[in-house]
Amino acid sequence: MRLTTKFSAFVTLLTSLTIFVTLIGASLSFYNGIQLKMTNRVQAVATMLDNRLVSMSFDQIEPQMDELMTPIDATRVDFQLNGKSVYSHSRTDNYRPLGSSNQFRDITVPSLKQPGMAIHLVYLDPMANYFRSLHITAPLSIAIGFMVLIIFFSVRWIRRQLAGQELLELRTARILNGERGPQVRGSVHEWPANTSSALDMLLSELQFASDQRSRMDTLIRSYVAQDSKTGLSNRLFFDNQLSTLLEDQEKVGSYGIVMMIRLPDFDLLRDNWGRAATEEHYFTLINMLSTFIMRYPGALLARYHRSDFAVLLPHRTLKEADSIAGLLLKAMDALPPTRILDRDDMMHIGICAFRSGQTAAQVMEHAEAATRNAVLQGSNSWAVYDDSLPEKGRGNVRWRTLIEQMLSRGGPRLYQKPAVTRDGRVHHRELMCRLYDGKEEVIAAEYMPMVLQFGLAEEYDRLQITRLLPFLGFWPEENLALQVTVESLIRPRFQRWLRDTLMQCEKSHRRRIIFELAEADVCQYIGRLQPVMRLVNALGIRIAVVQAGLTLVGTSWIKQLDVEVIKLHSGLSRNIE
Repeated sequence: MRLTTKFSAFVTLLTSLTIFVTLIGASLSFYNGIQLKMTNRVQAVATMLDNRLVSMSFDQIEPQMDELMTPIDATRVDFQLNGKSVYSHSRTDNYRPLGSSNQFRDITVPSLKQPGMAIHLVYLDPMANYFRSLHITAPLSIAIGFMVLIIFFSVRWIRRQLAGQELLELRTARILNGERGPQVRGSVHEWPANTSSALDMLLSELQFASDQRSRMDTLIRSYVAQDSKTGLSNRLFFDNQLSTLLEDQEKVGSYGIVMMIRLPDFDLLRDNWGRAATEEHYFTLINMLSTFIMRYPGALLARYHRSDFAVLLPHRTLKEADSIAGLLLKAMDALPPTRILDRDDMMHIGICAFRSGQTAAQVMEHAEAATRNAVLQGSNSWAVYDDSLPEKGRGNVRWRTLIEQMLSRGGPRLYQKPAVTRDGRVHHRELMCRLYDGKEEVIAAEYMPMVLQFGLAEEYDRLQITRLLPFLGFWPEENLALQVTVESLIRPRFQRWLRDTLMQCEKSHRRRIIFELAEADVCQYIGRLQPVMRLVNALGIRIAVVQAGLTLVGTSWIKQLDVEVIKLHSGLSRNIE
């Protein structure tokens, strides 16, 4: 219950109790006062009758009885001697007011003049018809209605006065729930204003410190994996990624393309044309290369040696590499002309296909040999080291056919791989997916880019999560991890389906599910992922971030998201003893 609601309810309760007690007290005082006054008047009439009996008989008093009974609304008088009635008189019907028997009261007054005699009087209760009179009840009703209105307007005024404090309380609750950033900034309506301003200042300083730490983390990572001059990946990082692919840890026969791009020697050009002009054209070429390579998912561009740049294209074929090289030369021709460089002899590309089982040194040696052949050909060109290798690639049509068939058959093949802690305990089992094309199995790293390209990620993830749920019953003690695409998670339709599906499972089962998300996608969609993560955490699902370190990004997401496991990319964990 919110503060304003609590306070308003408390004030309303106290005011209502005060009004109720006041009304009850006033009513009782009024009632008792009327009854006491009426009792005194009845006793006075009884005393008058007692005095008249001293000098008069009952027959003589008879004509005066109605006159004495009318002022007190008495209906009957009994004179009793030793408990027996010796005389009784009732008012005639003409003088008797309307009323029922339960509206009458009676009193017995001992006679002071006649020992042993008592006077018993029955009279109309003066309060019987009080509340039946509009003239009497109207002021009371108006007073009660006025009090109710006063309470209503008072509570509304209190709610308005405390609305700013309520806004502040709601914002602090959001901060305690883990929200950060501009969405938890205060407003001018919050109260107390100094508290709101202080909170905003602390949040700003916290955000600044977090940004500084993130930049420092990024800087440290850049020294390890980034070339200081161009901002691209360096040779060490490129060799690690290539070696990881060649090791083929999943034993499915990895393959791909390495392209060596040789640009003019800018050190010589700097001596002839000056530093400023040379660097301008140098970075123009670098930006063109970086922008061009970003079109291809999974591609890696690195500065390999001076003016040599290497491109790693996993799961690509020589046919695709020829097409990429041709497009790259066309993109270079679109650059503005310059006197520094000869447009017809500016870029030479060497292409080499690799297969699992080779070493990184062999592959790069073949790529350099192909680059030298391209240089010897003259003009802008490319050369292939060995085009006799069998093609393993598939065109878009075949890829789409394979993926649609896989989805219609119920999904890819599932394998499990235990993730073991340092003490030998199995933390969870990772479900690994492979697509069978009729001849061999294809790993998820090869076909998932095509699933994303064809817009089938949401359908694929729904199918995989549905297949995961029965395994929770088969392995009642195991945690199961499944890789889910961020592209699906940020879609509201998928979120509603995920909520409805997982709510049908037992809570103990949901706690054993781990969703694996790629670090690059997490950093790209961090703003849209935060509300999704709150939904996932509320359902009891745990989050693991995989491929950490593959791309050069900050580490601020570690605090922004409630991540249980971080898995480094295998290229970073090679040769660790």
